[in-house]
Amino acid sequence: EYGVTLYVYRTPYLVDIVREKVGAVLHLNSINGGKAWKGMDVLIFNSWHWWTHKGKSQAWDYIRDGSALHKDMNRLLAYYKGLSTWAKWVDTNVDTTKTK
Repeated sequence: EYGVTLYVYRTPYLVDIVREKVGAVLHLNSINGGKAWKGMDVLIFNSWHWWTHKGKSQAWDYIRDGSALHKDMNRLLAYYKGLSTWAKWVDTNVDTTKTK
């Protein structure tokens, strides 16, 4: 009746996980998945609790921060870097006069 379409796009880390020779790599500086978010009227993001997973419950083998590849790193720092990448993406790609 209102012409509303709801899309659920699950990307729990906001930044990309890429398959590389070493395994699954969490890229703290990359949001290629953000292409799916462009042009939406409303965006809702929530990701925190996934970042606390370790060992077998985490989805990556390594973390890439720029050119550096880490087996692990301080999770608050990784989360901060991932959210900084997300914030830059939002500033560059979201027209706040059209998207809330």
